[in-house]
Amino acid sequence: MLSKDVVKKVLLQANTPARTYFANILQQGTGLDPTKANSLDLEQSVYFLKYLWGSCLKGSNQRIDRIGDSVKKLDRFIGDNFKYETELHDFQTFSRKLEEFKGDYLKFVEPEEQEKVARTTELLQRFPSVGFKTATLIMRFLCLDSNFFVIDQNMLIPPLDRVNYRMCTQVLGEQEAHDRFGDEKTSFSKDEIKDFGQFGIEILGENKVLIDNLWFIGHFYCDSELGKNCRVREGALIINLPYLKGVNLEQECPFYHFCKRGRPEKSNI
Repeated sequence: MLSKDVVKKVLLQANTPARTYFANILQQGTGLDPTKANSLDLEQSVYFLKYLWGSCLKGSNQRIDRIGDSVKKLDRFIGDNFKYETELHDFQTFSRKLEEFKGDYLKFVEPEEQEKVARTTELLQRFPSVGFKTATLIMRFLCLDSNFFVIDQNMLIPPLDRVNYRMCTQVLGEQEAHDRFGDEKTSFSKDEIKDFGQFGIEILGENKVLIDNLWFIGHFYCDSELGKNCRVREGALIINLPYLKGVNLEQECPFYHFCKRGRPEKSNI
């Protein structure tokens, strides 16, 4: 197991290339600058959101027809509720409209921002084929990898998937990762995902969402056989080359010196 300080240091160092990589994905896919998403006109904003939405569902291996149904329902929700881009980009308005869409909005109750972000994330599951992990990923792309919504990013819930789980196994050890998050699986429960967020708090404090940078490291340096790869995967470079503009990938895994050379630092996690 690695020390909390080591994991924090590596994740913070990985943040700039991770954010650049995910912003590149959005820009390559939409042709729009994600750093200016908040100032797009209504038509561009709807297009940006629908593309992002469909990409997140595709990443969760949803069938193409189900992705289409989900995007169509999102399109109807937007068309019925937003006439101006300023409304669509206002998180408070979006959240309220989503509550009304669900049908139990309490107009005299205004939750705190953290509760509203968590509630909005959960309400995204009202759309077809959107599970809780996909909802957290959508929110991350909207609020961290673009500025479609301008909110306190520390309120975001980090997504837990198999890549993050495997990295937790490498960082924590197999037994502790199992004790915290259960078995490795294709889909983790809401409670397991929230436990991953709690792990983020333990490592990064209020910047807990950056625990998801484990995914970036795992994607480029590790495979299903934990700890086998210490150098950057050539296949990942080839497949993702269009998205690597401005991303400086080290040849060795950021955890390499702590995992493979000498005695690992004592864990205080």
